[in-house]
Amino acid sequence: MFEVLAEDLLGRIGRIRTKRGRVAETPLFLPVINPVSQIIPASWMRSELKAEAVITNAYIALKRRRGETVEKGIHELIGFDGVVMTDSGGYQVLEYGDVETTPEEIALFQEDIETDIAVPLDVPTGLGGREKAEETVEKTLRNLEKTARVLESRGERKCLWAAPIQGGLHLDLLRRCAEREREMGFDLFALGSPTPLMEGYRFDKLFRMIQAARLAIGFGKPLHLFGAGHPMIFPFIIALGVDMFDSASYILYARDDRYMTEGGTIKVDKLDYLPCSCPVCSRLDAEELKSLEGEERVRKLAMHNLYVCYMEVKRAKQAIRDGRLMELLEARARSHPSLLQGFAELMRDEKLVELMEKHTPLSSRRGLNLYDELSLRRPRVRIARRRLLENVFPGKRIGTAILIPETLRPSASKVGRLMDMFDEVLFYGGPYGLIPYGLRYTYPFSQTNYPRQLIEDEVEEVASLILKQLEISECREVVLVKPRSKYLAGLESKLLEELARRGVAVKEIGDLKDLLRRA
Repeated sequence: MFEVLAEDLLGRIGRIRTKRGRVAETPLFLPVINPVSQIIPASWMRSELKAEAVITNAYIALKRRRGETVEKGIHELIGFDGVVMTDSGGYQVLEYGDVETTPEEIALFQEDIETDIAVPLDVPTGLGGREKAEETVEKTLRNLEKTARVLESRGERKCLWAAPIQGGLHLDLLRRCAEREREMGFDLFALGSPTPLMEGYRFDKLFRMIQAARLAIGFGKPLHLFGAGHPMIFPFIIALGVDMFDSASYILYARDDRYMTEGGTIKVDKLDYLPCSCPVCSRLDAEELKSLEGEERVRKLAMHNLYVCYMEVKRAKQAIRDGRLMELLEARARSHPSLLQGFAELMRDEKLVELMEKHTPLSSRRGLNLYDELSLRRPRVRIARRRLLENVFPGKRIGTAILIPETLRPSASKVGRLMDMFDEVLFYGGPYGLIPYGLRYTYPFSQTNYPRQLIEDEVEEVASLILKQLEISECREVVLVKPRSKYLAGLESKLLEELARRGVAVKEIGDLKDLLRRA
């Protein structure tokens, strides 16, 4: 049903196959489609955006177009021949408090209309207190048990079933809900109640909910996020292990006269230019967009907003393939202070970063760009540092080592002469501590770009790493070549001070040429 093709952090590119043989690639964005009326037809999304999946509301179809939906099937009803996911009415429960159906009725209806991915009737938690959260979890679990029984009585299931996880901000309840659902045999999982958090820019809470859900269900089955909202959070939820997500924001924002960008939204009357090259923005300028009225203006805005959503998903997919998903997160985190705060909290969570390391290959087809102290928390940087400490420096038994600033690039012949003079030729001044000459041009050491100021800003961390590497290799004597860069002055001073304090013999020289000439 689901296979993983590529990974980076907890994000993955995968392939989901439905029981009717339809296939879609994850991360998968599903625009919300109204089964009764569509200002942007699902068929247009399929043909123009190459949309592989959409989500629609089975409860609305049940109450307003039941006979027609059963007769035609949900795909013909909405005019979409890709993967269709149907929600069961949980949103209506959240908005109005109840729905006029039962878990059994809505479950059998979704099977009958030949949906690809169905959702049992759940009771969303929202942002309620603990008592309400406990009630919603228990009601949701009871509904899922009823759904499982009625499906079992029917025999073989015709569609994939997504178990909705409730509990909201009460992470222990959320975990309990997810763990109970793991035992029920559903095909995938869907995390509910994120919309109020996104509307309030409480991204740190949202990220913790996703993290808790993903850990509770494991990594074998896909995780869907209901109501993902704005595309600026897409890379973050993908990096935390969300495989599928839906949103009606494209049309809701359009009706509110809001123009999406990957970093936020702009009211149309504030636009002097259209900072986008999608087909809509390529054919209009800002004044022409403002001159549109009524549904036509909404339609153009909604189309543009959809293009932005799909482009951001493609960026995330390409970043996973390139091993640069973290770079995309670091760039997007600057879109809003609350987003940066939530991202920084994630990257300081030691257990989460360790988990990301397990799902992140060390090598990739593109180099690394590092920016600040958060960049040093990246799994690839941590893995490379750890492998140097665990696999390279132990057992070297270095008597005398020469430390050369990595900004210097002596020729192979000069390095050869230095290797005759010292037990080890090491390069310093980068984020990985000391790099032996034999590894200097291997990944990721020579494929890492960073501002020189980064080393000066994080001098304590880098110096500590270098000292640990020298200690592990039992180095007794160091010849330190002075750096030409002012950004390494602090590191040079720190190393000289600490090596002397630890009883390591230290000699500082100003120029390799003098050393080689004397030799």
